Amino acid sequence: MNKTIPTLFSKKEDCCACGACLNICPMNAINFQEDECGFLYPDIDENLCVGCGKCQTVCNFQNSVCSNSPEETYAAVTKHTEILEHSASGGIFASFAITMLSDNGVVFGAEFTPDFEIRHCAINNTDELHKLQGSKYAQSNTERTYSEVKKLLDSNIKVLYSGTPCQIDGLKGFLGKEYENLITVDIVCHGVPSNKMLKDYIAVLENRYGGKAKKFTFRDKGIGWGINGSVVINSKKYKLWQSASSYFYYFLKGWIYRENCYKCKYASEHRPADITIGDFWGIEKEHPELIKKDGWNAAKGISLIVVNTERGKHFLEKSKENIDLQLSDFKSAASHNPQLSQPSEIGNREVIIELYKKQGWIGLNKRFNEKIGFHKYSSQIKSMIPQTLKEFLKRYL
Repeated sequence: MNKTIPTLFSKKEDCCACGACLNICPMNAINFQEDECGFLYPDIDENLCVGCGKCQTVCNFQNSVCSNSPEETYAAVTKHTEILEHSASGGIFASFAITMLSDNGVVFGAEFTPDFEIRHCAINNTDELHKLQGSKYAQSNTERTYSEVKKLLDSNIKVLYSGTPCQIDGLKGFLGKEYENLITVDIVCHGVPSNKMLKDYIAVLENRYGGKAKKFTFRDKGIGWGINGSVVINSKKYKLWQSASSYFYYFLKGWIYRENCYKCKYASEHRPADITIGDFWGIEKEHPELIKKDGWNAAKGISLIVVNTERGKHFLEKSKENIDLQLSDFKSAASHNPQLSQPSEIGNREVIIELYKKQGWIGLNKRFNEKIGFHKYSSQIKSMIPQTLKEFLKRYL
């Protein structure tokens, strides 16, 4: 039988590894393979492929144009104190999850496994909510969760699916139609490093502190609201200051993302999800009056919510018992969240990626230590400034 093996992408920048093609294949002929930097790309087993071409038709990353526009924009904080303490920002995703779970729904999000793999999984009760909380600054593998979602939706079970914008659009491409029982939530995404890069960085920390890592936190609120993390090695917790961590440094510089991230069509006001969430950076300048509001503490995190669809608006209305909302506007939010208007800049990525290919994270860590100088201590110095003074400086400087 003659068959034509589909070409899923011609250049790496044409693939985001959302997983739509993997999930739609009727022969299970597609699997993710890592390149030399650990980035995932779909690979077709030509012996299994029947040439049906379904994998090409569901690729929204290459084929779709998102027409949603912001309908409402809010600053927000969860009403649950415990959730706020264990969330990266204002606890909004967890509050949305509670709304869905209380309605006998299922929630999908990114889980950080004990061996530091990041993958999507489902939860159906609040006891499992901790799995999905907190930021993960590396790409999550959606695996076959799109297929799981379709089975649930077709059984009239409500689903909340969260992820990066490309993962949400990938899910929509796979499903091929709208479902009233599906709520999608995307994050304000800078770009994604590979999971391999993260694990290599953790290995560098293990070597430095002489033991096995037991826990890694990208954003530890014990250090304040910001990009400061921590790692537990041999039962001892070590702070990972933003300015002193090679991983956080290269992540925030934007030099270790997937190739497609630098041409991301979702880094705009046209978002594929029903609701977009993130940190409301610049809240002190845009809404100084909210900092003095009861229950609102910039040191604990304040979230941004952008409602993109009518379905999202209805779901947010149902979630109000769990969330304290204050109306804002998209322009104010986007002015301090540049990925709401444009992709991250590629900067020195080529140099950094080539060094990583040759020397791994050990080479990147050495480069960081040689070049960072005194700036390595800036995060620690900032942490000593009283919160009220920080808010004043951010507002007026």
